[in-house]
Formats: sequence, C-alpha cells, structure tokens
Amino acid sequence: MDRHGRRGTTKAFLRDGPAPGTASVVVCVGDSITEGGGSADWVAMLRARVGGGVQFVNDGVSGDLSWNVLQRLDATIRCEPDVVILLIGTNDVAIADNDSRGARWVRKWKRLEQEPTLAWYVENVSAILRRLQAETSARIAVLEIPIMGEDLDGEMNRRVDEYNEALHRVAADFDVPCLPLHQRMVELLPPDHVPPPFSTSARPLLNSLYQHHVRRRTWDEAAASNGLVLLTDNTHLGERAGGVIADLVADFIAT
Repeated sequence: MDRHGRRGTTKAFLRDGPAPGTASVVVCVGDSITEGGGSADWVAMLRARVGGGVQFVNDGVSGDLSWNVLQRLDATIRCEPDVVILLIGTNDVAIADNDSRGARWVRKWKRLEQEPTLAWYVENVSAILRRLQAETSARIAVLEIPIMGEDLDGEMNRRVDEYNEALHRVAADFDVPCLPLHQRMVELLPPDHVPPPFSTSARPLLNSLYQHHVRRRTWDEAAASNGLVLLTDNTHLGERAGGVIADLVADFIAT
C-alpha cells in the first residue's frame, strides 16, 4: 500500500518493485473509475479473478483526461508492464463544450492546455498508444468509455457514442483490441428502466459516498438510492459494472 493506504498504486510499485514470485505485471491506466475512490474497485476485482503470479498496478488518477494520462506516461512505462489496460475518456466527454462551473474547475484543476474536443481526445489516445508500443513490449487493450447516466437517448450518451466510435478507429489503427465495456453495460440495463436525467450536480456523488462510506452500503445499493442500476452517480461504477470490466480484462489477459 502507499502512504494513503491504497493498494498497488504506480508510486508504490515504482518504490517497492515487483512482489516476489511475480511472473507478469499488468498496469491499469485511467481516471477515478480505475482509481476506485468513489467507484467500485474493478482492479481489485480483477486481482481476485486472475490470482497468483500476476501483479496489478492501479494507475488511475481521479479527474484525469486523456491529456493528463499522456503527461504522466513516463511512470507507466517505467513499470515495465507486460500488459497495459487503458480506460480513459469519461472526463474528456464530460467537460467538452461544457461551460458549467464544475467543468471550468476541472479545466483549472487539471491544468489543461486547451479546451477538450473530440479531435484532441483522438490525438492524445493515439500518442499514448504510440508511446506504449514504441517504449514497452506490453500487450495493450483499451476499454470503451462507459455510459454516462442511464438515459441512453440523452445528449451525454450520444456524445459518448461519438467518442467510442472514434476510439474504435484509433484502436484499429494501432491494432489494439477495444473491449466492449459500453456495449455490455447497455445490455445490462433493464428494458423497463426509467432513469433520472443526467445531471452535473454533485448531489448524486455526495449521496453515493455517504451511502457507501457512512451507511456501509454496497456501491450497487448506493446506485439504487440515486435511482440508478449500474452507475452510482451518473459516471462512477457500481459492483455490477465493475465486474464487467474485471471479466473483460481477465479474458484478455488469459487469451
């Protein structure tokens, strides 16, 4: 664990090195969905599924966009991974063409050098994959951007679809598999589900954190308290959705 008590972070791995008996290193790169602070910890689920001989490094950083991942890629590469899993794009989608106070705060917090756009996302993901292929011998997979809110006909999910179409094209250009996270999540939504509209309000997030950390409810139970099935607060994942990622990645590692 690092000094904050988080298990298997990049910083801890670079400080301590591989554990005894490690046969391969899998680095999972992403944002808060991967970090697992306000979301089901799919990296821990994956660790439990795959078992011994494989060491997992949680390279998730809350709030990151694709550009931020590119800026910190040196540390990822220094882990000398055998496998890299990339899940990034939720924050790119969320603050593109968004002038809300929260979006402006994220731009400042993450020190973005320009306004997020789809073209910039494609440029950044391409640069990430190019560096990983040139500077590591790792097998690489990307994950589709998950749904944002559970109203599949809403504006935010139409934008997610657009970004995922572009992500599939980039992955194909680099001959990297794009694992169908978004597709699997859509399939899990009940046909009679009537979700609340997508909102950028912090209230669902605060409620889910309260439900999980104070009332000791599961992330899925926290999701239900917000009227949701797979997402705890419109962006972060409950256990069912986290398990989808763990299954997809475990299958990729075993291939």
